[in-house]
Amino acid sequence: MPILLSALIIAVPTYFYAALVRNIDRYEKEPVKYLLAAFVWGAVPAVILGIVLELVLAIPVVAIFGAETRAATFLNMGVLAPVVEEIVKGLAVGMIFVWRRREFDGWIDGVVYGSTVGFGFAYVENVVYLLGTASVGEWFTLFFLRVIVLGFMHGFWTSLTGIGFGVARNLTSDLAKAFVITLGLSGAIFGHVLHNGSIALAEASEGASLCVSALSYFVLIVLMIGLGRMAGRRERALMKAHLSDEVPHVLEDADFQKLCNGNMPRTWRNGMAHLACELAQKKKQHAIHRDSASALEIDALRARICACWQAPATAAPVTAAPAPTAALGPE
Repeated sequence: MPILLSALIIAVPTYFYAALVRNIDRYEKEPVKYLLAAFVWGAVPAVILGIVLELVLAIPVVAIFGAETRAATFLNMGVLAPVVEEIVKGLAVGMIFVWRRREFDGWIDGVVYGSTVGFGFAYVENVVYLLGTASVGEWFTLFFLRVIVLGFMHGFWTSLTGIGFGVARNLTSDLAKAFVITLGLSGAIFGHVLHNGSIALAEASEGASLCVSALSYFVLIVLMIGLGRMAGRRERALMKAHLSDEVPHVLEDADFQKLCNGNMPRTWRNGMAHLACELAQKKKQHAIHRDSASALEIDALRARICACWQAPATAAPVTAAPAPTAALGPE
């Protein structure tokens, strides 16, 4: 199969996966340019860096255990590859967290950015694997297994790293931030090791270890569905806690109730709901960090919401009257 045709065909389900995850963030979708940057990092620098590190780290393993032994295969494929790949993918999430901090609001954003990096990595990896097939039949078999059945795996693993960064976004202790980020990365590595390790041991276990891989994929599906539902409830709870004092100066009570109950018109999704959710998020961050930048953003968001409703922005500026802290806990 020609490389260009393979790349185009694989791009279709990859786009579907990325769009599906982006929709987890229902009311405050991340800017496309940042998601594109995350995808490109996963597809190019992360792949190149991962290949180089894996080749270098494989040298001592082969020297000790031999090139074709089961021990070398398990260590290279089942341990080294997952550790290296999750670290290089996690670097992209970390860079977005540091350089575009204003767009990284919580664990929901972490899922979106982490998954997007993972999909970029999986996209190039799948193209490379499919280029090695010897026939059209073999190509379609591998395409079905790697792109359709297991196409979500890389995105899911790196989303765990993203969750760690997202939780850290709303913490004040550097030690606590380091802990949750490390915990998220460890979860990503563990899931990846479990999957790769079970495949590496498939021959030795006469296929029994593949049950572990199948089970991990089932758990993945359940977790992603659960995260999607949690995200919607979380955003509505966030608006309920942080926008109540905006009624009636910025929001009408009826509109506030629609936002909190999720009964808003569809036309609000990319407009009013986005602005309202972003305002609630910035007020929460200001309550935690008390920074002047978020205070200015809050005032600007209030003005934009009032302009959408054609009402005057009569609420007191947050710089003079900071928003109250709500007991929602870290995202």
